[in-house]
Amino acid sequence: MTMRALVFDPEAGLRVADVPQPQPAPGEILVRVEACGICGSDRQLVRGEGAPLGTSYPVVLGHEIAGRVAALGEGVSGFAPGEAVVVHPFVPCGQCAACARGEEHLCPHQGVLGFTRPGGDAEYVAVPAANVIRRPDGIDPAEAAILVDAYATPYRALVSAGLQGEEAVLVIGTGGLGLAAIQIAKALGAPQVAVLSRREDAGALALVSGADEFVTLADDPRQAARKLRRMAKGGVGLALDTSGFADGIAFALDVLRPGGKLVTVAMPAADLPVPFAKLARRGIAIQGSFGSRRGDVEALLEMAADGRVQPDVVAGRRLALEEAVDAILHPFFGRDVVVFETSN
Repeated sequence: MTMRALVFDPEAGLRVADVPQPQPAPGEILVRVEACGICGSDRQLVRGEGAPLGTSYPVVLGHEIAGRVAALGEGVSGFAPGEAVVVHPFVPCGQCAACARGEEHLCPHQGVLGFTRPGGDAEYVAVPAANVIRRPDGIDPAEAAILVDAYATPYRALVSAGLQGEEAVLVIGTGGLGLAAIQIAKALGAPQVAVLSRREDAGALALVSGADEFVTLADDPRQAARKLRRMAKGGVGLALDTSGFADGIAFALDVLRPGGKLVTVAMPAADLPVPFAKLARRGIAIQGSFGSRRGDVEALLEMAADGRVQPDVVAGRRLALEEAVDAILHPFFGRDVVVFETSN
């Protein structure tokens, strides 16, 4: 039996193709996919800008997955066919020092759906049962799908960085991660959230997402920095970088208060210069953050269910699978989501 899937390999390129339909191995659940988000890391892979260690080709793309349980593998219990679920995309080894510390998102041996094993841009995907999380009633599949990464990645970054509810936050970037981060920072108690973007036309969507101030790199940087310092009463406490652009990071370091922190989830292709003297003089810390934990997704599902975050704002175009190739090659505001027929 075959199914339709979005497949990539460097030789044959990106295409929709017929591939064998998976069956759940022992300990796995077969999920009938209802929606799968298109992520910036999918686009990086297609552009040849790097992939997680262990990525093998050809690979079915897609790691932001929402669907319904189709079948249970041997030894799996606690789920029933037809249940609405999402899938956490990171598969830790469970045995290394990072996993033992409870930092499974930093497991150096982890697999990633859509990279090291087949992903969810397909009609069906077989995944470890431990990665399957029930989806609350009332959350649209396309909106639930992006919670598992577009939201979970900035959530993990803000929590790891110790977001203080009384301090202003600066978000750098207005892609899916940046727009989600605005909502999350507000939900976690930040009194003001400012946004820095390279795109002047991103302002309306940033404000709809909850931003209090919007500045672009086309603005006079000194004037923009003064505006944010006034908003934050002396300086921003935490800046979250989702873009990886040197000029955005430089701006953030100028508007952080003494003792502030910059946390980044960006993975730019080239290394960026770091002004160590400025960091030392002002006591600024820089921290990286990668991926998320299962518990982060569970928390976000609760936040979406009670309206503290609004993934409908970030979920952009709903696309058929056949439109995914063009969507990956031509990015759009927010998070494009592939939606599958749900009548079968």
